[in-house]
Amino acid sequence: MAEITTDVLQQALKLLIEDSKKSRLRVDQAMAGLTDQLASLAKQSEQTKLELASLAKQTQAELASLAKQTQTELASLSEESKRTERQVQQTNKQMGELSQRMGTLVEDMISPDMLRILRLVANLPEETEGLVNVRVKRYYRGAVANGHAHMIELDAVAECGDYILVNETKTTFRPEYVTDFLEKLAIMRDYFPEFGSRPVFASISSLRIDPSVALRASRQGLLVLTLAEGMLQFQNEPGFQPKPF
Repeated sequence: MAEITTDVLQQALKLLIEDSKKSRLRVDQAMAGLTDQLASLAKQSEQTKLELASLAKQTQAELASLAKQTQTELASLSEESKRTERQVQQTNKQMGELSQRMGTLVEDMISPDMLRILRLVANLPEETEGLVNVRVKRYYRGAVANGHAHMIELDAVAECGDYILVNETKTTFRPEYVTDFLEKLAIMRDYFPEFGSRPVFASISSLRIDPSVALRASRQGLLVLTLAEGMLQFQNEPGFQPKPF
């Protein structure tokens, strides 16, 4: 085996030292590059945080503005809703008052001819005296509800001789009004004891009454009257006989 001389060993050691220096230099360069990358990433991260904070602040401001705007719009809508509700209530009140005035007007137009109708129905002479009372209210003291006596109101009561005619007037006569009037007639004498045993006829009246309502009322023995040219006219079928109540 050849002998390794001192020169060879020195040369090999020199080469190892140089390789080590080169490796160390490459490591240092790599570490420096990594450090620069980390610094750059840290800087980017800080910039991202600042941008996110700015975005969050902007978003918060926009949300606050939107909430304020929404609250203002809701308050405006609430006020508008209140105004609309007040207008509807006022309109309903005016409509109710108008309907009541119309009903009273129709009653006043019809009541003057009630005595003539009663004389015809009761076959009384034209000169037989009588009287008509409108919107007659009576309270029945024997029945109390909620601290107030029950009340009944008749639109018109015509009295002539021994006969009585009770009338119910509506601006528009609906079928259910016929039922309501019949229920009123069933308890009428409790409120008007002065009627005694006198025959009491009953009529419904309006400016116009639907034929189906007229037929329903006729079958219950009610006179059906409409106003034309200032006089009441019968709308009952031929041969109709009124029923005393």
